[in-house]
Amino acid sequence: MKRLFMLFCVVILALGVVVMPTFAQDEAPSGVFYGTWPYVLPPDHNFNGFASNGPNTNLGAIFRAYVELPAAIYNWGTQTFEGLLAESWGFSDDGTYYEITLKSDAMWSNGDPVTSQDVIDTYALGRIMGWSQFNYISDVVAVDDHTVQFVFSGEPSFVAERLLLKEYIVSHATYGELAAQALELIASGATKDAEEWTALNAAISEFRPDEIIASGPYIYTMDDVGDAFMTLHWQANSIYSDDVNFGSLQLWAGETEATTPLVLSGELGHSTNVYPAATIESIQAEGIRLIDIARGYGPALLFNFADENAPWNITEVRQAMAHAINRDQNAFLTNGIGARATVYMAGLLDDNVPQMVNQDVIDQLNLYPNDLAVADELMATAGYTRNADGKWADADGNLISVEYTFPAEFADFAGAAQDAIAQLNDFGFDITPRALPWAEAAAAIRNGDFSLSVWSWASGSPFAATQFFGPIRRFNTALPEDQPGISFPMQFEWNGEEIDLDNMIIHASDGLDVEVQRERAGEVALIINTLMPFIPLNVERSIEPLNENLVAGFPTEDTWLANPTGSDHPIIWYLLNGVISPGPGAA
Repeated sequence: MKRLFMLFCVVILALGVVVMPTFAQDEAPSGVFYGTWPYVLPPDHNFNGFASNGPNTNLGAIFRAYVELPAAIYNWGTQTFEGLLAESWGFSDDGTYYEITLKSDAMWSNGDPVTSQDVIDTYALGRIMGWSQFNYISDVVAVDDHTVQFVFSGEPSFVAERLLLKEYIVSHATYGELAAQALELIASGATKDAEEWTALNAAISEFRPDEIIASGPYIYTMDDVGDAFMTLHWQANSIYSDDVNFGSLQLWAGETEATTPLVLSGELGHSTNVYPAATIESIQAEGIRLIDIARGYGPALLFNFADENAPWNITEVRQAMAHAINRDQNAFLTNGIGARATVYMAGLLDDNVPQMVNQDVIDQLNLYPNDLAVADELMATAGYTRNADGKWADADGNLISVEYTFPAEFADFAGAAQDAIAQLNDFGFDITPRALPWAEAAAAIRNGDFSLSVWSWASGSPFAATQFFGPIRRFNTALPEDQPGISFPMQFEWNGEEIDLDNMIIHASDGLDVEVQRERAGEVALIINTLMPFIPLNVERSIEPLNENLVAGFPTEDTWLANPTGSDHPIIWYLLNGVISPGPGAA
């Protein structure tokens, strides 16, 4: 080897050419990015991307992309995808499959190349875990070392495209053995009802890798997870390692209450937490820039339809509640200037309704104005009358006396819930608030251990099917069988025929014909608007502090700023591509 190198040098010198070979950067850039995320502590904290308390919980939609890359990210301003792991992507000419080709130089932190086998393994485990991608695809086939085809089970779909391009790819080195079992089980023809399928699902959930292998430019170990903050360290092997300008990402633990003093003291570079109006004014007074972008969701009042002690199965009661709540007031108490009252009440974000459904559907929507007289009429129709104390009682004198659980740390959801409770109690209900740690509040919804609760509705997605997903499918049919969630029945008679609302939502955005998608979305929107299976209280904006003493280069005008917070947050693109860098005050 030395003789070959010497010969190379002699040839170069003889030619009189100076050639400087290029190497990947082998030293971490300077500077620290100071962010925040409500991760969980060990021993609950784990590295399994398919398990509870794994990367989705501990890194979230923003920070996981810096560790385990998806194929692409969507630019809402240009309405196009930009590749991350993917070099190219697209539908086949005949619409039977979707093809993704990975960048040939993509590499894992352990030195292995990122290949089609990693994609095959990721989706084999995802199939066992019941991923929604398999509502659209029937098979995943490796064409070569870097190209994978996703075979459609029905119509080609833009929704499927987004799901496929946005999925985080995990390493064969970590999950290969489990994936081999999954592929063998799938090849055997077994279905999700088989005991072997259930057993493998449990094995995947219980798997605890000793380390996380990263395709992104950052990595961490369990020793990096502390009580106050966790630290992601730069690693040299990612295709983005030469582009990023931060040597480490320090994520302070907690939600709004924990991060507010850090923002005001100038110790936090960027936060997606929700801050009340008074705090936002204080942040502005400190001269800290505020970024205003869409959140793509808002708080919804959720019903537990399995609660036999409450009348949530009566449509008129739910409709009355929608009329009884002043949504403008609720929006202000949710997030001040960062929230807007829901207008259309159709399970779709208001800004997207004119693009996603036809005008004749919009004209039929009940906008549920704040009208107590109409609410009174609906309660009377449901068989309720006011007692001497002004409380609604049924024919047996039973009051509507329930608990309303909400996540204590989420300032927006807590504010929305407490205002809804106060308004409904003024209307004649008897609701008791119950604050829970956010993880417990979410678990209570999944487990059906609540009567009323609050969580997000819609999503930051350009497709109706995905916006309809939360919460009516997310906390219902998309849950494992042992988690009843809201227990809303999805098969029922509608306009004289039996329908499957779950299936209608899943396929609302199928195909490539936008007009057909609008018709399907309109049908679902009218059903949700009429039945009110949840009450979409308001839509939030993300008013995010950005301390430019710690983070420099964040644009003021750019197509990426049309992106909502979440897995398309513009800061993902900005950080990976070196648009932002440490500010003058960063360590």
